Amino acid sequence: MITAKEIAKYFLSKDSNKKLFNGNLVEFNGRKAYEGNIRLNKYLYFAQTVFLAKYGKLLFGDDFVAYDNGPVVKEIVENYPSIQASANKENIVLPIDIQEFLDKIYLSLKDASCEELIEITHEDSAWKEVSDRTYYAPIINLEKYKAKFEKQYRGIIKVMEI
Repeated sequence: MITAKEIAKYFLSKDSNKKLFNGNLVEFNGRKAYEGNIRLNKYLYFAQTVFLAKYGKLLFGDDFVAYDNGPVVKEIVENYPSIQASANKENIVLPIDIQEFLDKIYLSLKDASCEELIEITHEDSAWKEVSDRTYYAPIINLEKYKAKFEKQYRGIIKVMEI
């Protein structure tokens, strides 16, 4: 199975000038983080949930946990600088259909601000269910919300098929 780190590196490789996935330190919800790290985790979340809605299975096996600024993959959060530094130096090989899917996610999110991406994930039922316990960073059970994601992302999936 593909890993979140491979998907992250693919997204990072699409932004070679580091405009979207940058190292700017920002503060949201009382937490400081790299803007690019926040954005990357939101891209991963949308890729995972839309893929689950469209194909009925997870894109990658890594878990998301609930942080104050929304769902994140812990390995990505904790290793963002090194993942970002290595992304353009490695040849990221993913199946072509996965690349096409990820390209559509990338294009659909590239104009959204970090704040907008955070707000969207804060409206998500899967995150809301466990967000009151973010001190412990509980794992979010995305598969439990498959049917909800199918309805929630129906329009996005339809547009992506064009």
